[in-house]
Amino acid sequence: MIPEHGMSLGPFTVDWRGLVQPASPERFPAFSVRWRRRVVQARLVDSQSGEDTGRLEFTGHLGRIPSTGASPERSAQRETALGLLRALPSLVPQGWGMRLSPDHSVIFTTTTSVHFPISAVSLISLVAEQLVALTPYLDVLEEVGVDGPGWGMANT
Repeated sequence: MIPEHGMSLGPFTVDWRGLVQPASPERFPAFSVRWRRRVVQARLVDSQSGEDTGRLEFTGHLGRIPSTGASPERSAQRETALGLLRALPSLVPQGWGMRLSPDHSVIFTTTTSVHFPISAVSLISLVAEQLVALTPYLDVLEEVGVDGPGWGMANT
């Protein structure tokens, strides 16, 4: 049984109802998940408003644009992939970011609101909701040759 005043569980405080919130305003938790051979980082961030709200920020390395030094087929895919990346901002949900990093990796970012305290199930559901919404964009990126960082690894 959890004491009425709550207990600590890693970077979280768990109340008597089983709801969690960051244990310290100076140290908000972060974690990563693997989705379709890609690692997506999730980080809880304080809203800075003093309310019981925060944000859940996501960042994921979705793959790399094919190199011009690759085979002729991969080189041709590069132009298609770059064209898709230019079009993505108008295609993805509002608040999502898709950008090209200096090493030609496609980087995904988004943020969603979180109200504290939150159940572990609700927190995991917020993460799953974003990952499921990302899936069709991963499919399209793979079709144009943007391979995930774990390409060739076992499906996990």
